[in-house]
Order: sequence, then structure tokens, then C-alpha cells
Amino acid sequence: MTRTVLLAIALLMAGSATAGSITGSIGVKLIIFSRCEINSATSQSPPQVDCGRHFSAQPRIMQSVLKRDAKQRETDRLVTIEW
Repeated sequence: MTRTVLLAIALLMAGSATAGSITGSIGVKLIIFSRCEINSATSQSPPQVDCGRHFSAQPRIMQSVLKRDAKQRETDRLVTIEW
């Protein structure tokens, strides 16, 4: 039992030493758009979001109907905007 624990600790230390000795670099580019425009012209369609007019910056918009009230002709919707 003691040998097993010592072997496990030695393997963990060897893995950490190997990870610490590997070097490299990661090329990352971050673009921040300062302004997004939200247009909700019609009540039936989900709102349109325009962020910097770049395709990669556009959020994902999902819409689901929660409840419909036939008497008052109202519909509750959940609109989720995910960046």
C-alpha cells in the first residue's frame, strides 16, 4: 500500500516537471466591438442585432413562445441573445 502511494506521488511529480519544461506560444487576436445595435421592428420576429457589421461578431438569437392569451391577444416570448 505504501509503495503504491509513493509510486502515485512520484508519477504526479514527474508529470508536473515535464509540463513545466515544455515551452511554446499561442497566437491570439481579440477584437472588441464597442457598439451593438438592436432592432425589434416587428413583434413576431426575433430582434436583429448588428455588432460592428462583422459576421463573426454577430450574436446567436433564439426565441421561444412562453404563453399565449387568446382573450387579450397577447403572447409572452422569451428572447435569448448569446455572444
